[in-house]
Amino acid sequence: MKILKPNIAGKPEIISDLLQLIELSKIEEIPITTMHFQGITLVDEDISKIYFKESIFENCRFINCLFPKCDFTDVIFTSCDLSNCDLSDTCLSRCQFISCKAVGINLINSSLLHLSVQNSNFNYANFGNARLKNICLSESDLSYANIAECKITNLEFDNVKLINASFFKTPLKGIDFTKSQIDGIAVSGEELQGAIVSAYQAADLAKLLGLIVKG
Repeated sequence: MKILKPNIAGKPEIISDLLQLIELSKIEEIPITTMHFQGITLVDEDISKIYFKESIFENCRFINCLFPKCDFTDVIFTSCDLSNCDLSDTCLSRCQFISCKAVGINLINSSLLHLSVQNSNFNYANFGNARLKNICLSESDLSYANIAECKITNLEFDNVKLINASFFKTPLKGIDFTKSQIDGIAVSGEELQGAIVSAYQAADLAKLLGLIVKG
């Protein structure tokens, strides 16, 4: 599966004062474009309805910050912490998360398009009712994540922990789980139709669904 990478033209300007740019963006209703944010820490800030374009966030910490209805296009997050941030109703298009921490991040009702997540911690992330199209997750932890009632087109898991993740009412046809850990995932049963699992995973899922496996 081909994932479109972030397209960042030129060399982004290094910025240390994000709040000033956010205020200007809201007043003039313009996007924040071609910026490189380094080492910024924000706690409990409202950053809603901002359009970030062709930018890089590096070693930034956003703790309990509000990003609802934001738009991130061609954006790279590297070694960032977005734990417990609210990104509901947000669009992320051609974005990358590399070595990030996003425990408890809220992505309800969001649209994720051409998204790559590598070596990151998304424990307890909430993707409820999100649209996921052309997504690749590798070497990451999504244990206890909520991936319920999602619309999925081309989703790839490569060595991902999905322990106790919930997939209720999310069709999983064609999704390959053989390289990932799916112990204790929550499903009603019908979601698994057409999913690709190993023989060991199939036996474990059978027990989860109340079947008695002999052999």
